[in-house]
This record gives sequence, structure tokens and C-alpha cells, in this order.
Amino acid sequence: AVQMNINVPGQIHIAGLREEFMEFCDRLNLDAILEPVKG
Repeated sequence: AVQMNINVPGQIHIAGLREEFMEFCDRLNLDAILEPVKG
């Protein structure tokens, strides 16, 4: 298992980032989720 935290600039649209990330994972046949850190 890998857990990774990233900082996303404010001008990046989260929905687009999430979609691109999921497509990337699908191409590599990886199971993944993208969710915000709860403080």
C-alpha cells in the first residue's frame, strides 16, 4: 500500500485532476482513490 500527500495549487480544478488521475490508474491497472486530507 502507498499513501501519498500532494499540494495542489489553487488554480487547479480538483474534478479534472481526479479524472486524469483515475484514467492514469486505469491505464496502469491500479486500484486508487483520490480524497482530501481530513484535518
